[in-house]
Amino acid sequence: MGNGRNDLDQSVPNREDSRPILGIYTVAVLCLTLILSFIDRFVINLVVDPIRSDLGLSDVEVSLLQGAGFALIFSVAALPAGRLADRLNRPRLIAAGVIVWSLGTMACGISADFWSFFVARIFLGFGEAALIPAASSLLIDGFSAARRGTALGIFSLGSTSGSGIALIVGGAVLGYLQTSTAAALPIIASLAPWRQLMILMGLPGFFFVPLLLLIREPAHGDRPTPPALPLFLRNLRAERGLVPRLCLAKGVMSLGDYGMAAWLPTLLMRHYAETPVTAGATIGIATALPGMIGSIAGGMLVDWSARRHGVSTRANLILGSYGVALCGAVLIGLGSSSLQIGLAFAIWVAGSVSGSVVGRVTMQEHVPGNMRATTVALSITTTALIGIAVGPTLVPGIARLMPGMGDALQYAMVAVGVVSVVPALLLIARPASTNSAASATEN
Repeated sequence: MGNGRNDLDQSVPNREDSRPILGIYTVAVLCLTLILSFIDRFVINLVVDPIRSDLGLSDVEVSLLQGAGFALIFSVAALPAGRLADRLNRPRLIAAGVIVWSLGTMACGISADFWSFFVARIFLGFGEAALIPAASSLLIDGFSAARRGTALGIFSLGSTSGSGIALIVGGAVLGYLQTSTAAALPIIASLAPWRQLMILMGLPGFFFVPLLLLIREPAHGDRPTPPALPLFLRNLRAERGLVPRLCLAKGVMSLGDYGMAAWLPTLLMRHYAETPVTAGATIGIATALPGMIGSIAGGMLVDWSARRHGVSTRANLILGSYGVALCGAVLIGLGSSSLQIGLAFAIWVAGSVSGSVVGRVTMQEHVPGNMRATTVALSITTTALIGIAVGPTLVPGIARLMPGMGDALQYAMVAVGVVSVVPALLLIARPASTNSAASATEN
């Protein structure tokens, strides 16, 4: 991937490296906020059947609530949010987003039909659109090149552990709400358990706002004003369009990420007689623990490559990670129990997350500092339009083409996994081969 744009990594004042306590606080709060965002985004996956029954929806309609309802505004708002993050105070921007998405999550709990639920998910997506661009840019500007990979890797723990924690905590809370003790809850006691769950999951966000406002805003990299659109597009075309390739590779990988995450709990409950609590625990653990391992490993690999080889080995790191994910997808189809399917999904998660972390850091090191949040937003938009919007609907869509197969939903996930990984490998492989030739010439 060439030698990167290390000339752009100028010394930026107020690095958190010089103040470890502030750095730890910043990374910890942003990571916890990302976990919260994924809890609010993914908790719907645990109550698919109750929502479907209560509102009279089909699997495809529920999948639209899981994916398109969220992704519609998430993808549209991500780029403007990224531009704002390159101009404004990032902790304040994130805090405002938390308020909006928390209200959207709670609104899901009082939805009366498909369209009111759809609008509530739109508000959820609108609020979450600012988080990753602003936080990633803040961490890149706040840490030196030797430490930003680890900082961003720890922050990325929030995405995978958040979706896993959503299932673990959501399943536990749902189990409590289905007991007679929950009848004592004020105001929401008369609502269905899935509605109570949505409302309760939206409340913690309001406690995060003051914590976010205590984060110090570092100086924006390079210069404070983002470049004009033509200059931004010209930078994207550099190095054989490396950044767009990385964005697109992450986007197609997210087909499998979101497609599997949306339907694995339902698969375990429908075909393997699991309860919401046990299904949530199985998939939650299979998401959270490997996700943490993948995030930390990806961040450490980035820092190692920066110290030893520059960025020339990054493509190989991503290819290896996505290859691991492909093995996990195939193993899901071979699973014959909840445990086997959970272990196979864990392999997928570890590989996908590790490759994502390496790719995200590489993207931001190949653009000027005043374009970083916008570049992350471009990646998020691609992920939303391809993975979040299409992934949850693609799984039941493929399953409907295999009505004679009892485990059609399970095999549909394998198909979506393969369809995700193969194009991603092809997109990354061309830069890798180019860089290998360049490295050979240099040696």
